[in-house]
Amino acid sequence: MATTDVPEETPLEGKTTVDDKMTFEPERLSYKCADRLAKKIADAVKADVENQIVVITGTGFFTDLANLQAILVKLEELKRGYVSLAQYADKMQERRSIAEGAPQQRYQALGIVSGLATGVAVGAPGFGAVAVGLNTVLGLVSLFREDVGYSGIQTVINPLAFELALAAKIKAGGATSVFVPDLTLPPLDQSDGSISFLLNKVQEAKINVWEIVGPSISKLVRLDAELDSSTKKKQQELVDQLSRELAGLRQDLDPVTEQLKQADQQLADLHAVLDKTDEKTGLTMLARLQRAEGIRAMNPRYLHALVVASGGFNRTSRSLLRTIFSGDGLSFLGGATARWALLKENGSVAKGGIESEQEWGTFSQV
Repeated sequence: MATTDVPEETPLEGKTTVDDKMTFEPERLSYKCADRLAKKIADAVKADVENQIVVITGTGFFTDLANLQAILVKLEELKRGYVSLAQYADKMQERRSIAEGAPQQRYQALGIVSGLATGVAVGAPGFGAVAVGLNTVLGLVSLFREDVGYSGIQTVINPLAFELALAAKIKAGGATSVFVPDLTLPPLDQSDGSISFLLNKVQEAKINVWEIVGPSISKLVRLDAELDSSTKKKQQELVDQLSRELAGLRQDLDPVTEQLKQADQQLADLHAVLDKTDEKTGLTMLARLQRAEGIRAMNPRYLHALVVASGGFNRTSRSLLRTIFSGDGLSFLGGATARWALLKENGSVAKGGIESEQEWGTFSQV
């Protein structure tokens, strides 16, 4: 009787693997959790912001407000410096013929233009099909034995996405208007004391000083040229006269020209800071400050909220029994944690806290 040889086949392990590129499901679940966090925060502040203007802010906006205050103070100082220089220049023109003491004494008496600091300070995951081969006989132990693996995923919740979700829920809760600074273009504040107003006033004050001092500087240049010419011609009497006149004019001009030079440099440095473009937002410092100023003029309630942690993992659970009846045992978890604070008009915290959410999901093959 002929014997038929049946080739022996090695069964596949039935193993599901997950790599570090498989991030979409934990990220998706993290965003779902962030949306639930927004709802929690909106519910917590609903009674406090009803019928009010609300601004959803990160720390960057408060930095802009602080820089705005600092720039306004420095512009006021610079404006006062130019005004003082103009007053001195006016008096200098009146007393040109009278000696009033050493230049250093008048310099100290002015008390103008102190030093000005210019510092302002995913791709969707792909899965291979899982083919499972079984030997003729399976032991009961191997049916129930289970291997479990976790692959941690760090997710990042887009700050703007979270702020928009929160803004929508705050508006639905009864707030009059809700603003997100990165998407807000408020009207330019040109009232007295605004940054635009002060920049114009400083420029006007600078021009005024130069209009007063300019003729004296021109005269100084002319006298210096005449002195040089007289010296070459050996006109000693005229040389002595021009030397005295030049000395007197320099004595009066030195304090104001030195201070004017410093003030102009400080103003130029300040403009350099204001004109600098932020690499992340594409906005200049001036644009950010004017936006913060316009939002502040609305007298809103400030709600600070930020996702401080998010993440999740992929979980694989393998056993022969699971593979036969329920698939590859692939599941996901995503979660997020947020901090928040509702601020009063003076900046103190009215309410605040930390909220967390997490959610499980499973993968279904089609």
